[in-house]
Amino acid sequence: MEITINKDFLLESILQASRFTSSRVGSAAGLQGILFLNKQERLHLYSTDLSTFFHTSISSNQTEECRFLLDIRKVVEFLSYLAPGDITAHVEKDKITILQKKSKGTFSFMPGVDFPTPPKMDAQTHKIEVKTFEKIISLVLFSASKDLSRPVLSGINFVEKDGEMDVVSTDGFRLSLLHIKNDINLKASLVPAEFLMELSRNVKEKKEIQMSYLDKEKMIFFKTDNDEYFTRLIEGDFPPYERVIPKEKKTTVVLDREDLIRNVKLISVFARDFSNIVVCSFDKKGLTLSPKTEGGAENSTTQDCEFEGEEMRVAFNFKFLVDFLNSTKDEKISIELLRPDAPVVLRTSEKDYTHIIMPVRIQE
Repeated sequence: MEITINKDFLLESILQASRFTSSRVGSAAGLQGILFLNKQERLHLYSTDLSTFFHTSISSNQTEECRFLLDIRKVVEFLSYLAPGDITAHVEKDKITILQKKSKGTFSFMPGVDFPTPPKMDAQTHKIEVKTFEKIISLVLFSASKDLSRPVLSGINFVEKDGEMDVVSTDGFRLSLLHIKNDINLKASLVPAEFLMELSRNVKEKKEIQMSYLDKEKMIFFKTDNDEYFTRLIEGDFPPYERVIPKEKKTTVVLDREDLIRNVKLISVFARDFSNIVVCSFDKKGLTLSPKTEGGAENSTTQDCEFEGEEMRVAFNFKFLVDFLNSTKDEKISIELLRPDAPVVLRTSEKDYTHIIMPVRIQE
């Protein structure tokens, strides 16, 4: 069987599908490959790590059906060196040969009889503008845990509330909470943050995406153009996040965001030698930042601020501050403090958005 296909479209689709293959040690070898299925002049690509699934298709010239599983590492490298334009793929019983002019490469198939494919989509979908989706995700994604040993903390929690919704994430050290009107038909669900991050990267250039839930399979589905994304929802009880949010404050500070980013990074040069901790001293004279060390006064910087309330000295992991400051483009941010050991509230111009960082205890 011979298939003619555009090399650039094929390479782009393979690279996209490869992001959803399994990289876990001990996983089945087949999950590290991509399943190819040609039928009715479309070449379909499937990939999965059993928690997420990806499917896309591109145009081919062949109506005959064929199915094969490839380890695509060498395929990707080979295709990247070929010139733009069409290639010809000769599919045989146990291998595929890719030709372009005088270049030829042959790749053996992997066993793929039991390769899992995503469930059939027959549920109603809802359209979401990509701008809306990206705004929601960008404000909460960075606070989700990268540690998969506690799965519930590695997800974004969508909580229904009488026509409205809380979108919240936490890694136990910080928390991001966005309260929105639920006019895009979101359901209560705990969605893997890693999946949403990859989805966000892939749909940036799109105008809208379609979304649906597969209740029986406990999955959520997204589609844009020829690309389909599936992920299993996380099961478990998300921490009672509302208890973390302080009900009162004693100090409010308004700061220039760009200056604060620069100053935090400046002090991080020294803070990296002291567990990444930067000490923030707030008073009427401004904000003074220094590393957590007795000689901190020798390495410090001060910036002006709008100050109201009691003087306060609080310590943070500087990486958490930088992540928050990079999540917004606002010129000003506000910081609300209750005590040096109490959760610190950071706010932007997004009135329904709250970010919290747990301070680090330091000896006075």
